[in-house]
Amino acid sequence: MSNPFEDVVNALKLDYEQAPRPKEFSIFTGVSAEQKDIETLYKDIPCQAACPAKTNVPAYIQAIAEGDPEQAYRINLEDNVFPGALGRICTRPCEDQCRHKWTNVNGPVHICHLKRASGDHSTEAPTPLPAWFDASGKRIAVVGGGPAGLTAARELKRYGHDVVVFERETYLGGMMTMGIPKFRLPRDVVDQETKVIVDSGITVEYGVDVDAEKMAELADTFDAVLVATGAMHPSDLSLPGLDGESEVAGLEFMRRYNFGEIGDMKGQSIVIVGGGFTAVDCARSCARAARRLVGAEGNVSIMYRRTEGQMSANMDEIEAMRDENIVIDTLVSPVSVRVEDGKLKGVTFRRNMLGDVQPGHSKPPITPIENSDFEVSANLMIVAIGQVRQFEILPENLRATEGHNTTLENVFVAGDFKDGGEDVITAVNDAKKAADLIDLYLTGTQRRKTHVAIDLVSTNGETGRLRDHDIQQGAHMPHLPITERDGLAEVEQGFNEAVTGVHATRCYLCHYKFEINQDKCIHCDWCIKVAPRKDCIKKISRLFKDEHDNVKTELETSRSHEATYIWIDSDECIRCGACMRRCPTEAITLRKISLNTTTISEFDLLKKSNVVEEPAVVDLG
Repeated sequence: MSNPFEDVVNALKLDYEQAPRPKEFSIFTGVSAEQKDIETLYKDIPCQAACPAKTNVPAYIQAIAEGDPEQAYRINLEDNVFPGALGRICTRPCEDQCRHKWTNVNGPVHICHLKRASGDHSTEAPTPLPAWFDASGKRIAVVGGGPAGLTAARELKRYGHDVVVFERETYLGGMMTMGIPKFRLPRDVVDQETKVIVDSGITVEYGVDVDAEKMAELADTFDAVLVATGAMHPSDLSLPGLDGESEVAGLEFMRRYNFGEIGDMKGQSIVIVGGGFTAVDCARSCARAARRLVGAEGNVSIMYRRTEGQMSANMDEIEAMRDENIVIDTLVSPVSVRVEDGKLKGVTFRRNMLGDVQPGHSKPPITPIENSDFEVSANLMIVAIGQVRQFEILPENLRATEGHNTTLENVFVAGDFKDGGEDVITAVNDAKKAADLIDLYLTGTQRRKTHVAIDLVSTNGETGRLRDHDIQQGAHMPHLPITERDGLAEVEQGFNEAVTGVHATRCYLCHYKFEINQDKCIHCDWCIKVAPRKDCIKKISRLFKDEHDNVKTELETSRSHEATYIWIDSDECIRCGACMRRCPTEAITLRKISLNTTTISEFDLLKKSNVVEEPAVVDLG
């Protein structure tokens, strides 16, 4: 006697062409180095994609939310080398891409401040990271002990090479020590993180001013040389009439300020020309100790040729400058100075207007406005319009070519010396790439591989994140009162543990991925009904992909008979897991994705293990 249910199932087994199943990753679990999978990870974790050093942002924020700041610090130490420093001075490209920027009115997660919190709340002192390979017997000279040089030195040591850092000054840190004011970046933070690198077994020779002759000697005696001296020579403003007493370069002013070499400035009117990082730091350094430096009768002005939107300062810094009575005048360029009896009395500026941004350019062109000149009283002008590289330290037969290479095969360049003045996180990323290239040169083989790792998570959809976390409003960074700002004490006071927890639990934990097995989905719509956000789960009639088979856009429909897929939009998903717990066919899975770099042998071993096949559809026939 036939089974009626089986007869129905067999009758439904019609011969028809099924819609292609959209798998966003090429694997279900395991590891993959395919470009498709790396791009999918970057799409799902936009903060990590935006970070030059590719810091695993959601992983370290989750560690903080779970009460493990030490683990959060270790994740940062692995990726961006200087967690405590960058937690204070990073330019925060990650926050511009945080999904809270377009899904929440409370603004992005304070990723940078949380990086700092991982160090502030750690009870263990950081220790050197383990080496990846045994000693190679190769010797490498790194010229420059700033962010790029130290990063490359650390990575090359982990590759197993002997590293000697040649530093002109008597201290390490480069711009972090010399060019950034102590009230923004305390010296003990820099000292602690540079010590971790040195303690890994790196030799440092201080007080060595490498010139062309010394560079040639290093190239002859070391297996490889990395030039990472930065861009330290100030750009020249070239206004007639200025002299050494009336003008000082911005970086030189910051050096004097940080090392207590600023003389009596009471009653002076200080004009700072520029809108970059150094200009902002100079202005705030003057104002931080306003009573001590210029007195109540003195004043500080920052004059910039474009608008506040193009300044290197973020909105918090602009507000802080105004709180400190710094005058900010934009769309102005200096054209001349007035000097009487050998002393600066005033600087004449001309107003500008901006044109449209041209293709291939990031900033709009400037056009001077005729008959718009005006004078600003000034006793001292600080010129902070950037720094340039000093190529004269290279021998005649040596010049930079493409990428990190030079005309000598064993000499490489990195950081600001390679690209001009950038920021610390960019220098860190560039130095890591340079270290990989040097190891390839020395060994003849690529020994490490970056890949996507995917693990199945069996927690019934629980990630630790709740819908209520969306409505949290984290407290603002507490600041030292203006009356207590002496130019030395740190102004941003840091988050306490309670506030840190609130900020951390706002994170969407984008490294978790909920995905629907379309072969198991019966289009019951139950997941859509329990979704806390309207657009996180959608009915889709069609998906559009790029040349790497990555989903880029979708065509949504409200009609069930037009729905080819029920689709979880990772951009809108808040990782609460309600959909997974409600699905009657267990069609929804939860996986955790991460971007890792391991040795080639470790990668090959991982490819053979930790692989789980996707849950299959039960065959009712």
